This record gives sequence, structure tokens and C-alpha cells, in this order.
Amino acid sequence: MSFLQLGFFERLPNMQLRQALRIACGWIAGLTWLFATAASAQLYDSLDAYPPRWHLQGSDCEARVTSQGHLADGGVNAGACENVTLLSGNGTEALLVYPIEPVQPLDDLTATVSVMSAKSGAQIGLRVRYPYLIDPDTSRPVSVVVYGASYQSPSEFASIGIGAIERELRLKSVAVRTKYGSKADLQDAYVDGVVINAYSGAGRSALRIDNLRVNGLIPVREGIATGNRPTETTVLSMRPGQQSQLENSRLAASAFEPGKITRILEHNGEPLSWIRSLGFDAVLLSKPPDADILSEAIRSRVLIYAPPPTSPNPDIQALLEPIVGWYIGAGTALDSRQVDDTTQTIQRLKKWPSRWQRPIIGAPSESWRDYASLLNAIIEDLPHRVRGLSGDEELAQMIQRRRKLGDRIPVAVGIVSMPPQTMLRQVEAIAEAIGAPEPQRFHWHAMWLQAMRSLEVTPTAILFRSSRSLTSGTSLDEQRAMALSYVNRMIAMISPWVISATPMTPPPLAGANYHCTRLATNQTDLLIATSTAHRGSEVLAGDGKTLDILLTPADAAKTAWRLTHFSAERITPELTPSGTRLRIVSPDATEILILSSDPSMGGHASLSSQRFARQAALDRWQLARNLVEQSSQHWQTATATRAVNRQAVSNLTGVAQQTLAEAEPMFRSGDIDSTLRMACRADAWAMRSEWQLAEALMPNWPMRVSCPPVNMGASEIQTIWRPLMDDLGWGRNLLTSGNLDTKDLIGSERWSFGKRLTTTAQSELLHITRGAYEGPGALRARVTSLSDEPLPGGYEGTVVQIQSPSVRVSAGRAIRIDAKIRTLGFGAPHQGLLMYDSIGGQPMGILIRGQADWATVRLYRQATEETEVHVMFEVIGGGEATIDDVELRIWEPAKIPPSPMIRPIADAVPAIPNRR
Repeated sequence: MSFLQLGFFERLPNMQLRQALRIACGWIAGLTWLFATAASAQLYDSLDAYPPRWHLQGSDCEARVTSQGHLADGGVNAGACENVTLLSGNGTEALLVYPIEPVQPLDDLTATVSVMSAKSGAQIGLRVRYPYLIDPDTSRPVSVVVYGASYQSPSEFASIGIGAIERELRLKSVAVRTKYGSKADLQDAYVDGVVINAYSGAGRSALRIDNLRVNGLIPVREGIATGNRPTETTVLSMRPGQQSQLENSRLAASAFEPGKITRILEHNGEPLSWIRSLGFDAVLLSKPPDADILSEAIRSRVLIYAPPPTSPNPDIQALLEPIVGWYIGAGTALDSRQVDDTTQTIQRLKKWPSRWQRPIIGAPSESWRDYASLLNAIIEDLPHRVRGLSGDEELAQMIQRRRKLGDRIPVAVGIVSMPPQTMLRQVEAIAEAIGAPEPQRFHWHAMWLQAMRSLEVTPTAILFRSSRSLTSGTSLDEQRAMALSYVNRMIAMISPWVISATPMTPPPLAGANYHCTRLATNQTDLLIATSTAHRGSEVLAGDGKTLDILLTPADAAKTAWRLTHFSAERITPELTPSGTRLRIVSPDATEILILSSDPSMGGHASLSSQRFARQAALDRWQLARNLVEQSSQHWQTATATRAVNRQAVSNLTGVAQQTLAEAEPMFRSGDIDSTLRMACRADAWAMRSEWQLAEALMPNWPMRVSCPPVNMGASEIQTIWRPLMDDLGWGRNLLTSGNLDTKDLIGSERWSFGKRLTTTAQSELLHITRGAYEGPGALRARVTSLSDEPLPGGYEGTVVQIQSPSVRVSAGRAIRIDAKIRTLGFGAPHQGLLMYDSIGGQPMGILIRGQADWATVRLYRQATEETEVHVMFEVIGGGEATIDDVELRIWEPAKIPPSPMIRPIADAVPAIPNRR
């Protein structure tokens, strides 16, 4: 019912009526503003959920964050809040920043936040950037902080705020112009962060932060920092004559953040804030960025590498800050054929406005020197772990490429964080066809070892390749997320001793099979020992064994700490008749040690490890627990289905379960060091248990064989697929020309051949009549280098490709491919004869080398769709390979003869007849 319906205004004189109307309208407007503000408060963050939002941008007091997290009931009104603990020296500033989207710096822009600390002095502010004024040291826009209210209520929550910043910003602009010169362009300044100066004196201080509200957010105009204005040639001038210097410094900016190992994830739609909680600094997009992903990156403080758009897009120019590099070659192999196209692409990018200029990175597969002259940074992708290269081979190949490149360009390392996509599709198809559960795990330890070994070449960044989302909801991707989180924490823990280190000759090892990396920095040596006991992508730790690190007399005088369990554990060297050694009992798959002549290094190591210890313990505990439970279930299933002999059942899972049960109280009490130690031990037992089960499910070993469920670690699927490992049930050979007995091999619908690197290698393909495995003929391929320099390995050294005739296979059929192989030569890393097929592709191929006698190589495959299947061979590097008797068969279980029915010949109990 309204005022008019009540007759309220009819009883008032005219003057009072006008006054009442003004009062009512003001009251209604006030309520409207109040509810609109509460309902639309343009930015509100309760700061009650992981990950932490505030980060330490910089300080003048050598401040560092010693702990950061959330308190469940420590916020306003006993709610959750963010808690940051700082350790500061003498100074005036320790800036915590909450990034926001770029907005206009108007008086209407306000920000409030609730804080509590034991000391007064914390002050809120807004960070303002000048987009056209570039700092030559950082190659980023210059920024200033406009401060507001300060905290003056120790030990209780108080709200501090800031607003009406235009007058203060004008004073700041005067100071900036004084510093950078009269020609400094300060136009189109914008606010991109809320700041808290958390400095409250020297020493340790804790600050609780809750309920951030920001209002008056007006996006920056579309024309800000477009870079294509008529005055673009003078926009970046700070002092006379410096414009070209600044443009060059922006173009030559490092593609990866200096002073750390940037950890990058190939993005597949995961929330960026969650990706950051896994320990990643950046993501690599598969397509050019849009406004949504850029805004999310600003809020989450995640850097972006992405393919460049076809042309600059004015709609996102104000959001370009998170982009730190353009990635070219997405979906294309950057080989020798792509050098000219890459050159044209880079020339086009360099013509873009300066605001769009970013370092250009790529992942070439060969022609390293050519691409190094074009790119600002290179990503070196390591071979997939299924190929079974040893750690020494991987390192030797990386070192060879570093020698080609020298120190003229930053180099990152690319590591695949999941099974090959073709393998995953096949295993999922097998599971669906036979009614088995979907795959739940993969061999993540091999990924871990590959990442840790790559640190020997001190990469500037590590890119974890991924072709499916970590948030898909499957058990496999949940395991991948935990494994990546654990690996990232370990890399971050030791990165201070890696980024500026020099590889040195490692000390000799004895006992368990391990490879040792030694990185020297000043008076400190970092030792990384990784297990070399592997079979494909399967790994064993040194459970039950000892690892002895034999020290020289100079090293024996140093102090040693073990960081494997994210704590600085002091190790005392042991004296032996032959010298001094460090003994580690039951080493983990990766062991981290520090040797230093500086006794205070233990304190630095402890601080570095404690920052990541809690999350690392949670990740490793859950990974170990999952593996132990899955291994126990796998053995039970294999025994129940009689896929393995009961006498072969391993008791290792029982030991691992007992270890976890003993560690449960430690885990619940928060004893991180003991939890990690026990989890690593249980994990080692479970790895060996799965190793033994794989051997029991693969009767053809030690034959060279590729079986998707076994290679992936899906023992529960291999258990049901076990009958395919026998010879019964396979049909006739469908590859009729696979015996290679005739000279007429090449032709339509027959074998085909291809050659490359004709200027650096001589290759020949011969049909031989002597030395065949069986029959009158075989095929021999021989490759030799035309220079004194040996041929490289991997794709760069692939010279000859051989392809069989096609065989059409319907969807859902299992395939077995066999070939007889013999090789000579191939002495360099990642060389040999690669055998694969068109279903599994190169990632699932088997690399054969060092095989002087005839050997059978076997591939099991599952057709996920109706397709033409080819058998492929590639000769990599210099050597000789002979191929004979290539066969392709399809699984036809109907041809398996029925097993005879077994009837008892006597009653178990006398005088009691058998009951039918």
C-alpha cells in the first residue's frame, strides 16, 4: 500500500508536501543505493578458500613469506581468513598485492579490507601503472602505490580503506616525471591491484586479511595503450634518445622469469587459480587468448604463453599484462621444412605495436641453430618415457643440444605428464570392450625422475605437456594432479641451488642403481640421485638396499644435509678403509642432498623445504596410499581370475599396508617428516609389487614387447586381457608380403620407403638373400654419416622410414604385430631402429639397438575405429638394421579349441557317491 493510498499527502500543506516528497525520495534513493551496493559490490572476496590471493610483490627490507595459508575460524565473526607471516629486516615497505582487472583511477574507486595484526602500521593502497612508461630494468610498465588508511587497532580486526585517489595520484605523477624525465608519457594510467603495506617493524609478523571489497570499478577505455596511435613513436620515451633502447629491451625481455625455474602446464580448460595451487607459475594455451582467460589470469596471478592471434585485437589490449610470451608452432612440428614459414611469422609479429611485443618461443624438433637465431627461447621436448631410454641417454642428448646452442638463448625442458594419447585411448577402448574398470593410474614416478634429471642442464623453465584436463574427474587425472603438485614442490624447494649452478663431476656411487647429478653454487653443492632401475616407464626405488655416495677428501670436510623428505636432515659421513661415504638406507626414487662448507646452509635449506613440506606430505601420502590399495586389488583380481599362479602372489602389498597403518598416527598428528618417510617406504614396496605383477601377467618377457595396459600400469585391465598373451586365438597372418622374400618389394599397395637428410647421411636399402632369419630374403637398411661428426639421435637423426602395405581392421579388434629384427651400430644416444604402427604411432614404438642376434619384437594394439593399419620402421642415427618375417594377426577367440572337461575319478569321501 502506497503513501498516496493512505491519503498521507492530502492532509499536508503545499510546503510540507514538497518537503515530504524530498525526504521520501531521498530515503528511497538511499535504500536503492544501499541494496544496489550490497548486491553488486563489484568485487568481493571473502578470502576463505585456497589458494592464497595475496602475494609479496617487493620490499625494501628483504622481507620474505615464511608461511601463508588460511585459518578456518580466525577471520571476522569467527569465519575463515587468509593469514600471511613475514620475516622482515629494517625498512619501510613489504607490499602484498591482490591483482584486479585494469580499471580507471577515479575518486569513485574505493577498496576496503579487514585486517588484524599484533602490531599497528599496515596500510592499504592501490597500485597504479603507466602503460607507456617502461622500466628498462624489468621491461614492464612503471607503477606507483597510492596509499589510504592505516591499521591502528592491534590484536583486533579493523577495516581500512582507500578512495578519492586522483589528487594523491597527481602528486605521485609529478614525482615519476621528475625521476624519468619531462618527456615521460604518463597518460592513460590505470589501477591493477589492491596493495597492503604489511611492514610493521623488523622481525617476524603475522597479518590476517579478510573481506576485501572494491567498488567503482570502471574498465579502462578501449583505446588505452593500443600501440597504433599516431604518437606511437614517442609513447615509450622516458628520456631523450631512449625510445629505441626501450623498444629493444622489451623485445629482448626474457621469456621466462629470471631467478627461478618457471613451471608451466599445458592448459586444457582447468581453473587457473586451481592450477596455481598445484605449484604452477604459468600455462601454455592451445589457442590465442581471449578476454575471459586474461581476466582470470590477472585475478589468479598466472602467467600465460599462447599462440599469437592473426592480428592485434583492440578488445583485449588492456588485459595483455599476463602474457609473457608468444608460442609458435602449436600443432605443427618445427622441423627443417618449417624454418621459412617460421621466419615469416616472426617477421609479422615484430611489426606489431610495442604493447603487443612479447618474447617468441617454440619447440623445434631439429635445425636447432636455425631456430635459435629466430626465437627468443626454445623448449626442448624430452622423449616419452615409454620408449625406455636410460637417464644417461636423455642427459647426453640434452647436453649435445646445449653445446649446439651455447648460452645465446634460454632453453626450457618439455616433459609429458601423462601416457601417450594413443595409448590412453586404446586402454580405455580395451576396458570398455572387456568390461574392465577404467584405468586409474600411470607410472608417475618416471615423470618425476625425468624432471629431476633434467635439472642437470639447469633449465630456465619446465613445461609439463598435457592433452586432457586435470579436472576431468577420472581417477587417472586426480593422480596426475597430485603427482604434478608433488613434483612442483620439490623443484621449487631446490630451485635456489639450481638456477645459477654449474654442473660438476658427481661423486661415484655404490650399492643401489642410481645416477647422480652434481650442481655447484658458490660453497654449496646440490646432489640429485635418481634411480636407474627401470623397465620402460616402470621404476623401482632402492627399497631394502643402500646407496653409498663416495666422497673425495675435499667433500669429506663439508657438512651434508638430506632434503628428500622436505626437511634439512643432517647426515654424518662414515669412515671406510677406502675413504669417506654418505650412506642412505632404502633410498627413495629421487634423493636430494646438499654439501656445503658453510654451516649456516642448513638453516637456509630448512626454510626452503618447510615452505613446501606440508602440501608435499599430503600429496605423497595420498599417492602412496592409492598405489598400495590398487596394487592389493590388482593381485586379488589376478589371483581370482587365475591370471597368475597363487604361488607367485607377492606379500609386498601386505608390508606396504602395514607401513601405512603404522604411519597413520604420524599423518594425523601433523608429523610431516615422519609421514613423508613412511609414505616413501610404502610407495617403494608398492612399486616393486606392481613390477612383479606385470612380470606375472606378461609371459613373453624378456621379449621386446609393447602392450598398452602394461605400459600404462593398468594391471587390472591386463589381468582380463591376459589370454591374448598366449599364441592360441590369433588368426592367420594378414600381411602377406611381410616375409620379405621377394625383390619386388616397392610398388603400389606394397612396401614403401622414404629418405631424408640426404646431404648429411648416406642411406641404402637392400634386399638380401644371405643372412635372413627364415626364407630366401630379408630387408636391410644401412645409414652412415657423410662427415666426421656422428649423426644425432631422435627425430633429428631419423634418416630412413619404411612402411608396410595396409591391412584394414574393423573397430574394436585386437591386433598383434611381430617382426624379426637384428641391428648393428647405433652407438649414440637415442639411436636405433624404431618399430611402431599407425594405431599407436611413434610414442608407443619400440627402439631396438644393440641386438646382434635375431630377436622377436611384438606389438599388441586395439583398434579404436575402423582403419588401415601399417607397420612402420624408422632408422635413427648411423647403423644397420635387418628386418624379416613381419606379421599382423587379429584376435579371433572363437578359434580357440574348448578345454577338456575335468571329471573326478574318485570320490573325495569313500562310500559317498558323486552328486551331479
